Amino acid sequence: MIVRSQARLVVLLVLALALAICRPVSAADERPDAAYFRLDNGLQVLLQERRGLPLTGMALTIDLGFKDENDATSGYAHLLEHMLLFGAGAAGDGEARLAELRGRGVETNAHTDHDLMTFEVSCPSAESAWALEQMRQTVFFDSLDPVRLEEEKRIIGEEFLQRRDDPDYLGRILLMERLFAGHPYGRPLLDKDGALGAATVEGLRAFCAPRLVADRCALAIIGDFALVEMEKEVRRNWGALPRGAAPAAEVPAVRRLEKSSEQHLERDLQESHLFIGWQAPAYNDEQRLAFSLLTHLLGGGLNPVLSSVLRDGRRLVDRIHMSYSPMRSGGMAVLHLVLEKRNMDSALSELASFLSNIGSFNFSRQDVLPQFRQGMLDHLESAKNQIEYSDGNFRESALNLSLAAARFLLLNRTAVTGSYLESVEKVSSSDLRRAAARYLSGKKWVVLAITPPPGKKK
Repeated sequence: MIVRSQARLVVLLVLALALAICRPVSAADERPDAAYFRLDNGLQVLLQERRGLPLTGMALTIDLGFKDENDATSGYAHLLEHMLLFGAGAAGDGEARLAELRGRGVETNAHTDHDLMTFEVSCPSAESAWALEQMRQTVFFDSLDPVRLEEEKRIIGEEFLQRRDDPDYLGRILLMERLFAGHPYGRPLLDKDGALGAATVEGLRAFCAPRLVADRCALAIIGDFALVEMEKEVRRNWGALPRGAAPAAEVPAVRRLEKSSEQHLERDLQESHLFIGWQAPAYNDEQRLAFSLLTHLLGGGLNPVLSSVLRDGRRLVDRIHMSYSPMRSGGMAVLHLVLEKRNMDSALSELASFLSNIGSFNFSRQDVLPQFRQGMLDHLESAKNQIEYSDGNFRESALNLSLAAARFLLLNRTAVTGSYLESVEKVSSSDLRRAAARYLSGKKWVVLAITPPPGKKK
């Protein structure tokens, strides 16, 4: 039975998600029919009709990620994702299955992070029921092909080699290891050759068996379909999936970083890269929204504050980008600077000086007396306008919405009221300064410099 009152609440909370932030819409908004329900096996399901969309978006999230690995299973989550995505577990020939997917206009993809594994499907509306069945067969497999296992191990090994040469990926992973040392989020993700090389079908099955269960999953489907018929399909195809034998173990909260650290690597690059990382709010932290806006203001958007701090005058950096990743048990903020090696010390000094005084920074015109507001750049208002624009674009994709909804169902632990954009509008400069004081100003950080070897010319 479709629980419409509960569905309304859930849909209003999840369908306005974007930029990795929960974006609930207000109860006054008009929405097509939607349903939220939980099967007897524990699978959470969100359905929403959106008539007129050319494609249906489906997302399945699983509480299985890098956090679940240990020394003996390092790399298994990514290996399992590859095996399932490319048809190594579904009944029948994997290559023939992939060809049929393409022939029907069905696009598939998968992602794994520290918290979750996610499978996504985008398909023509007429293929929705068939694609849903294929997703179930893909993820909840009948067998694993040992020949394909060896091939995927080889492919992933090549991926690791390529990622070692990607400064952005390498920088973020090495920062995580130091920011979350001793925590599941801090497990090394690059040194996997031994564990992956020894991986077997039996070992991979043992790794996923207690985790690849219905009550650790959430399924979101959004598109042009009949709601009642889609619910029947979900119950028929997914209702018999097994439930976990025991509740999932909770990942402990991240411990506070006790001291700062620095690391310097040399790589065959054309440019020097400087990464600075901080611990940041977790997914359910009350300061997540304020910190996300703060990150956008400092190192993103059209007029990042740190651009004026580090590029005006001496022009210490060439490019700036700041990102924020909220996870279930902690978060990470990363500032990535591309600059000349000789400017690294000066850039760090300027950054530390700015952050030490961020408590008095004027993010908004409201921070100064009216007679001083004319001509002042309102960073906060600009960021709010950009987020509102991004929110509108985000809502146009059924796949974006289904991905955000499925993640929300597994990660969210807090009650959310009001609309997302209303919540954004309420964020003040004081909120930003409080978030900065808690996580950035005077706090411990991890610094990583990746530079070309001596004598290499730009």
